Amino acid sequence: MENNHLPQNVPDGDRDLIESFDLERFWYVLKRSRLWMLALIILTSSAAYIYVRYTKPVYSSESVIKLEFQSEASTLGLVDIGNTQDRNEISGEIELIKSPLFLSRVANAAKMDVSYHLYGRYLTDERYRNSPFRVSYKIINTDFYNRPFDVQFGAEDSFSLSYDWGGEKVTKIYNFGEEIKTPNFNFLIHRTDHFRSDDDNTYFFIISSEERQVKTLQNNLSVLPENFNAKTIRISYSDHNKYKARDLVDLIDSLYLDYTREVKNLAIEQKINFLDKQIESTEEKLSEYEDYFEQFTIENRTTNLGEDLNRTIEQLSILDSQRYSLRKNTNDLRVIQKRVKAKGALSVNPLLLEALPGPLSRAIVEYSDLQQQKELKLASYNETSYVIEQLDLKLEKSKEELTNLVESYDEALQDRLVQIDRRRRILESNLSQMPSMGTEYGKNRRVYGLQENFMLQLQTSKMELEITRAGTVTKNVILSPASLPGSPIKPQKALIIGAGFMIGVVLSIVFLLIRYLAHNKVAGVRELERLVNVPVLGAVPHYKKEQLNQTSLVVKNDSKSSLSEALRTIRTNMDFIHNGSGSRTISVTSTISGEGKTFVASNLGAIMAMTGQKVCVVDIDMRKPKVHLAFGAVSTQEGVSTILAGKANVKESIQKTPIDGLFFISAGPTPPNPSELLLQAEFDNMLDDLKNQFDVVILDTPPVGLVTDGRLVMKYCDIQLYIVRADYSKRSFVKVLNDLKATGQFSKMTAILNSIDSTPGYGYGYGYGYGYYTEEGTSKRKRVASSLKNLF
Repeated sequence: MENNHLPQNVPDGDRDLIESFDLERFWYVLKRSRLWMLALIILTSSAAYIYVRYTKPVYSSESVIKLEFQSEASTLGLVDIGNTQDRNEISGEIELIKSPLFLSRVANAAKMDVSYHLYGRYLTDERYRNSPFRVSYKIINTDFYNRPFDVQFGAEDSFSLSYDWGGEKVTKIYNFGEEIKTPNFNFLIHRTDHFRSDDDNTYFFIISSEERQVKTLQNNLSVLPENFNAKTIRISYSDHNKYKARDLVDLIDSLYLDYTREVKNLAIEQKINFLDKQIESTEEKLSEYEDYFEQFTIENRTTNLGEDLNRTIEQLSILDSQRYSLRKNTNDLRVIQKRVKAKGALSVNPLLLEALPGPLSRAIVEYSDLQQQKELKLASYNETSYVIEQLDLKLEKSKEELTNLVESYDEALQDRLVQIDRRRRILESNLSQMPSMGTEYGKNRRVYGLQENFMLQLQTSKMELEITRAGTVTKNVILSPASLPGSPIKPQKALIIGAGFMIGVVLSIVFLLIRYLAHNKVAGVRELERLVNVPVLGAVPHYKKEQLNQTSLVVKNDSKSSLSEALRTIRTNMDFIHNGSGSRTISVTSTISGEGKTFVASNLGAIMAMTGQKVCVVDIDMRKPKVHLAFGAVSTQEGVSTILAGKANVKESIQKTPIDGLFFISAGPTPPNPSELLLQAEFDNMLDDLKNQFDVVILDTPPVGLVTDGRLVMKYCDIQLYIVRADYSKRSFVKVLNDLKATGQFSKMTAILNSIDSTPGYGYGYGYGYGYYTEEGTSKRKRVASSLKNLF
């Protein structure tokens, strides 16, 4: 059907799309689907509401920390181009905070090993800091980690403890403060200030393993860079309890600052540990010498062996002191050489550094500092990273320089040792005449004095390092401390309910479109007009006053209904189609059974009879006869089949109906060959006989889409009525009607839409209405009849 209302500038593709869209069918499907669509919207909105109602809210607490890093490029006097180094440092700090090692510290500090919960009607609630009881525990069997233990308060100080073990539930009664000992665990449960004696709720607690605590922290913790240029990171933690979320973020912040302070003090701690070992060793030696002196004095009761002896001893002491110092330095140099070659950790006595030449001391300090920097960087970077590679290059260069200086200084020390040994042999030769005990005593006294001086230097160095450690502060700063969340981050009620509503709307639209595209049945008069190549006489509304289990004559009791008026309109339109004088023969057929051809035939006959015409309805459908049911009669042995078989005549087969002027002939007994009977001359004789007796003969034929009987009968009729049932007959059925019209044998083929919904707004109006009491209805009916007359 061409749409003349589209603008001329609409593209052909869009025009075809618009014209293919059947608005009438769309509104029909919409009306039939509106309850389902509403149900879908209500269903999805209700599902969203239920999700929001029974989902535990999640709160998130956040803090912002500003980081400070020492640029290696600036330390070496180079220019740092870009902020790649800062990004790497920030990423390393983020991974440090999220690492299991750091989070295990957080879990231990937060005491997350035991969590307390309350059973609600549908959900559980964690009792953070307000649990009515506390649990001390010792887990013997690790299978009892990460499982719930139910606690139900009883009378006075008693409670029941329940847990699952081996597929069975174990329940026992205990008293608060009573030690609970089992082969798997030991518990001690105490009441807290939040305990109420009338509390009949059921609680449970879970003892989490360290792995589960760390996993929980990792799942709920988020550490993201806030601003790379400002070197800030945002730490957030999500939990169902907003107070717990805030406390954990606070704890993570403080532990992170403490951890960075520990890293900065790592080199100082190593030096202090070295000094402690040296002090301990020196104290042991001094104690030995003091015991010797005490014993020597007791045994010899003197320490003065003469001025010569003293003088000699003094000179030897000086030489021994020098030789000791030189040998010690030589040994230290050997150790330094060995560690440098092995690339091991280089820790040098601060006193030795002071005694060494300036270039060598600075080379040792530089090499040691580079090693410490590498150890610190390895905590955040791997061996193959760019930062570590650059440090390795610096270490290699420093190692080469240090090796050359050590070798040079070692040669100088060896020369000095040779000179001292030569002088010492001369003095010892002179001293050989002195008592051996005086020599031993003096020797020990010299060594003791050296050890005393060494001890004093060690203690001074240690005190300076401890003062430095006490004054160490981190440069990282908390810009925004953890906040107490005001509202949950999820579920977002408005968003979820809105999304549920929109999903319902979308599903409803999709459902509507699917039903529209899948709707392959004729629904309205205008749709039928577009599909068929024959005139549409009218539409018969659906009869709603009572449930019809079979074909029935309804116009008898309700002659002023819309259905009766519709049949009158069809009757009037037929008058314009065939306005000749004499008897008229009308065939009524359909594509398949169930489309209402017998209903239309019987009731249309009744409407015609009410105008004073003599009408006979003949049931030609001998395979599935129904005309006698419409008139409330019983099928007799006389009918069409017996007339055509020559066993009965027309006169004795005609039966009366409750309506004056309306008669019918039933189909009679079902013959084995209905089509052959219709081809015999008896059928022509029967029609001639009926035309002589009646003004209108209505032939109820079999469905033409199933058998050929209907086509054989239709060619004898003046008017051929083709019944299409609304919302029952498929759109493909009209092809049979169009094919019949295309044969050219049925010039007065027309269509009637049966059982159409008479609700205003769809199809039934047909442009003329059925309000026959009004002038408007009458005028519309006349206009349609006039158009049909012009058509034929």
